Amino acid sequence: MLDRIVYWLFRLAILVTRPLPLRLGYWFGERVALLCYWLVSPRQRRALNANLAHVLRSDDHRYVDAVARRSFRNFGKYVIDFIHYPLMTRGEVRRRLKFDQFPELDEAVAAGRGVLIVTIHFGNWDLGAAALAAHDYPINAIAESFRYRPMDDLVQGSRAKLGMRVIGHDRLGPTVFRALRNGELLAMLVDVTNDAHHRLEVDFFGAPALVSSAPARIALRTNAWVVPAVVIRGPDDDLDIRPIIDTSLGGFAPTGDEPRDIAELTRLIMASLERTIRRYPEQWFIFRRLWGRAAAPARRAGAIAEGA
Repeated sequence: MLDRIVYWLFRLAILVTRPLPLRLGYWFGERVALLCYWLVSPRQRRALNANLAHVLRSDDHRYVDAVARRSFRNFGKYVIDFIHYPLMTRGEVRRRLKFDQFPELDEAVAAGRGVLIVTIHFGNWDLGAAALAAHDYPINAIAESFRYRPMDDLVQGSRAKLGMRVIGHDRLGPTVFRALRNGELLAMLVDVTNDAHHRLEVDFFGAPALVSSAPARIALRTNAWVVPAVVIRGPDDDLDIRPIIDTSLGGFAPTGDEPRDIAELTRLIMASLERTIRRYPEQWFIFRRLWGRAAAPARRAGAIAEGA
């Protein structure tokens, strides 16, 4: 019943906001997100605040709460973008893209090993994949599936209209390996831990965090070039999308000890992503607790982590 209610509320949001100009839609989405922050999502709010307190190394609850509210507001903008996906043209996506790392990406693609783009719930990850599709890169994206079939069809259909090939999270298998072995790009999230078999604890911001080992497993079995990446919004203009990629892990050399290699490659992926989260914590949408209460490192009241 709850899934059905959420589906029809989302349909209502589409009906109300899709006709609006994008910037006006952002205004509307931010305010709905703040309403959810205070009234609808207490568990998600507590989880986000706990995670941000760890990242920011701060005991100042007002400061952490302010960053968390900005995160919810940015998530509201993400939802508005998502609602507009079916209306976006390739030309619009290309215009919104601000990316100066094409030579690095092309080097990885030219290696012919397949490129595994590993990201997190940050900024606007879907538009990153859409931008690659708009520039004619063969991009596949592994997406979380929704239990309620109409909702799943709606969400995955919107993503497919952006030009990416969508692979359900429950369909990891030959399709994924075939895409990489054909030299294509595959994008997936590392902070999704629905599958108990692919959960792994690695150091993240100085303490063990539970993330997915699936990207490292897939990369090691296909020899794909691993590229941690995030897509930030702006920061000068909300309409801009700015992918940041790290191609340094293309030289990762496995030892042959698979559990050890999976753990080390996952740790390196998270270390790469950590740098951008430090700079833009308000663009990270992590609504589940990553660290236990006892795991947090020493904090400074009101402090901002380096580079934030």
